[in-house]
Amino acid sequence: MKGTRLVAFFLTPSSPRPLGVFRIGVSLVLLAQAWSLAGHIQELFGDRGLTPWSITAPLASPWMPRVETWVALARPWGLTARESIQALCGAYALALAALLVGWRTRSAATVAWLFHAVLMNSAPLFIYGVEVFAHISLFYCVVLPVGAAFALDVRAGRTSDAPSAMATLGVRVLQLHLCLVYVSSGVEKALGATWQQGTAVWDAVMQPQFFRFDLTWLAHQPWVSMAASWGTLLVEVGYGVFIWPRQTRLFWVLLTLGLHAGIALFMGLWLFSGIMAVLTFAAFGWEALGAAPRHFARARERA
Repeated sequence: MKGTRLVAFFLTPSSPRPLGVFRIGVSLVLLAQAWSLAGHIQELFGDRGLTPWSITAPLASPWMPRVETWVALARPWGLTARESIQALCGAYALALAALLVGWRTRSAATVAWLFHAVLMNSAPLFIYGVEVFAHISLFYCVVLPVGAAFALDVRAGRTSDAPSAMATLGVRVLQLHLCLVYVSSGVEKALGATWQQGTAVWDAVMQPQFFRFDLTWLAHQPWVSMAASWGTLLVEVGYGVFIWPRQTRLFWVLLTLGLHAGIALFMGLWLFSGIMAVLTFAAFGWEALGAAPRHFARARERA
């Protein structure tokens, strides 16, 4: 009986729309990132940029190619290093655009994922959370049926938008991965002294790189920082418990989205917050919104 329920949980055919939402959201966030960095390509990746290749090379993975590899391959075609880097970034953006509209989705995701790996490995000093989750998300776009909904591939007949077991499996993988991420992050935070004392949020917003608003008044209202710190722990540690039941799923999705909206607003981490919001909304929020009207209708009938 348990084995049957487990198989049903992972493989009962369902709509691929949450995966389509995931694909679109990831593409939009990464295109926004590409747009914001378009004027700084040479500073980030060029040999005469902020970190010359001689500095970044020892920090990079020896198993993945770097921008230098691409430049060397393009040199026989008469391209300068500057032109090669621009071509690489342009091809990456085009792959993201194709992924956004779902045109040759798996191929577009593969190209975007490979070029993203090259760019990550070429600027290791500038990598933070958003790059890690972006790379994971692009890999999921390669292996999961994200082009089976809201995609040109469906209109062209290259794939079907019918419910499938693979769509269910893909959503479950995203859901379980997110639960591991949030719960482990919350537990790790809870072991830290500043989170236990409730001063972690104060410490974060007072750092110069995150200083967006004058929040020095929090020094006179320490309960606000305590509530925000402990509330963050509650959202993250409780994610793995309260995100699953239908009665609490939508509420916890909204709490999580609110958490990331606060991070974006008060710390300026828009891209990180965007990619995490996309993950939660696609994995849990889309289904929760669809189920909410039915839940309220049943509640009215019982009343």
